[in-house]
Amino acid sequence: MPERSRRAQLRESTSQAHASLDRMVGSFDSPDAYRNYLRGISTFREAVERKLVSTVWPEQCDGWHAEMFSRLIADDLRDLDVTPQPSLDAPDLERSPEALLGMLYVLEGSALGSRVLYKRAQQLGFDADFGARHLAVQSRRSDRWPAFLALLENADLIDMERVATASRATFETAEQAFRQASHEQA
Repeated sequence: MPERSRRAQLRESTSQAHASLDRMVGSFDSPDAYRNYLRGISTFREAVERKLVSTVWPEQCDGWHAEMFSRLIADDLRDLDVTPQPSLDAPDLERSPEALLGMLYVLEGSALGSRVLYKRAQQLGFDADFGARHLAVQSRRSDRWPAFLALLENADLIDMERVATASRATFETAEQAFRQASHEQA
């Protein structure tokens, strides 16, 4: 019987964190809820992108680059006259291929969800030119997730528990950002 894929291992190990974050993001079925989403995603992306910029990419990830959306999100915030939240610390992760793969699992997986989120934003009147630039760009790429999964499955000698720990820490940073957005809105 074949061993479970690394993707399946991560999905199982992070399922509670993923479900919790999905609940926090919600359906943003109103402009105010969408503004709250923007505050949370802005804070989260800025923290993890700051971490990624200072990361030395391991040889086995050579050629991979993380997509950065903070600038587009900042434009979306300006469109809707939303003040950004105070920044958060990036996840405290070791410098290792496992930590990088764990963080990328969350970031690259979010592109799959961005297609649904972009449709919701469009229903509220936001699009690639106003208020939802980051979702429009993020949802266009369908090749990144399979390419990331290939990178994950083919990475040499990695400890999957360390990858899962990094993924959960990244999910927790996102939850902190969305909790902060919810408190500011209240």
